[in-house]
Amino acid sequence: MDQQNNNKNNGATPDDTYEVLHKNFSLFGDEPVPAEESDVKNSGEIYFSANDENEELGVGEDYDLALFSDEPRLRTSQTSSNYSPLEKRARVKKQAGSKSAKPQLKKTGKKKKSKKKSSTANLLVSMGVVVFVIVLALLVRIPILGCMNDVLAIDRPDTQIRVILENKMSTSDLLDLLDDKGLIYSSDFCKLISRFLGYTRVLQSDGTYKEREYPAGTYYLSSSMGVEGMLREIITSGQEQSVVTLTFPEGYTIDQIVERLALNGVASENALYEVINSESFYEQYEFLSYIEDKAYRYRNLEGYLYPDTYEFYYGENPESVINKFLSNFNDKWNENFAALAENSNYNIDDIITVASILQKEASDADQMKVISSIIYNRLQSSSFPFINCDSTAKYITAHEEELKEMGSYVTLRSHYDTYQITGLPVGPICSPGLDAIAAAVSPAKTNYYYFLHDGEGNIYLATTAAEHEYNQRYLGN
Repeated sequence: MDQQNNNKNNGATPDDTYEVLHKNFSLFGDEPVPAEESDVKNSGEIYFSANDENEELGVGEDYDLALFSDEPRLRTSQTSSNYSPLEKRARVKKQAGSKSAKPQLKKTGKKKKSKKKSSTANLLVSMGVVVFVIVLALLVRIPILGCMNDVLAIDRPDTQIRVILENKMSTSDLLDLLDDKGLIYSSDFCKLISRFLGYTRVLQSDGTYKEREYPAGTYYLSSSMGVEGMLREIITSGQEQSVVTLTFPEGYTIDQIVERLALNGVASENALYEVINSESFYEQYEFLSYIEDKAYRYRNLEGYLYPDTYEFYYGENPESVINKFLSNFNDKWNENFAALAENSNYNIDDIITVASILQKEASDADQMKVISSIIYNRLQSSSFPFINCDSTAKYITAHEEELKEMGSYVTLRSHYDTYQITGLPVGPICSPGLDAIAAAVSPAKTNYYYFLHDGEGNIYLATTAAEHEYNQRYLGN
């Protein structure tokens, strides 16, 4: 009864309402949306879900439908708030139909939009970097391509170049050094880039910044790494540097010193020998100017790497390492030694050569002074052209195999073996300590010309050959 009165008053049956709604909904789709009868009518009412109220076709649509009109009308704040219940239900049902009609189109459209945004962002970032590089290049007034290639390192050679940092360096000083080495095109441009990339400052635990310092050491870099790669390599390689304390006893040779340094990670053997064989320190230290006949010496700096205890960095600059030894020797060669040497007939190289022999031949400081007198007695006597010290020959025979392969064994031995040559060997045979140097500049006053040791290091002295032969028979030699 109520249903009939309702149909009369509205002038339409439920089927009529459905047809009108379906017709109007189709106006807003790309194609007609089929409707199922079970979705629409039940006792003349249209069902909807309360969960759909905030979806796309709810509040916020630009257009709405007049319930019984074929034309869309613009929704205003007034009309949107005065819909009848049936109109509101029709709007929501239309919304649900639209959502189910093209779910795949919406999903696909979102993906394409996201991908497009990502590509656009990447392009903008790339363009920004290029523009930034160009602007910087123009600011410092240098060719753009050369500057950009310091960063991009396109077609740069991968030849490694040894870069030595003798002390800690700032970013600015380091880039000047890389420029000097030919590893970068423009240090000025790279300074701007390094600041932009964050290589000039370091964030501290208290939130403040300090200037970055690049640790001392030896690094092998190539221009193909680009400026950022080179800075990162130095930072990474130098992060774990720490101090190692090493002691070098009196009587150590250069080869023994280098071996100990290399085994403890201070510097490589090749790098150390390269410095030792160079002319790096000859102008810096006056005592080295007395070294002569370098072509006939096994190690030119032998005798001058002062034996002592030192602190080094792991991976330290090899020039810095060798300089520590030479600087220490310079300190130990005091004014008193210099005065005694000046009043003698021997220069500093002669005295250090004698001291090195004493270091190898004597058992203690007292013996050093006596043996020193014997060496000088022989040098000053025409009756003893040879000083006949076994240690001078052993210095070369210790490297016999290696030197024979190089073809220099015979030549070198002929300049060191004091059984073959008159006078002193061509140079020192080890690093003498302070007692040996003191004995060499201030020997004892004796008339001995021979000495001999037993198995326990006790010394036997003689003035004549007959006395010496007696000592030999006594010791069973």
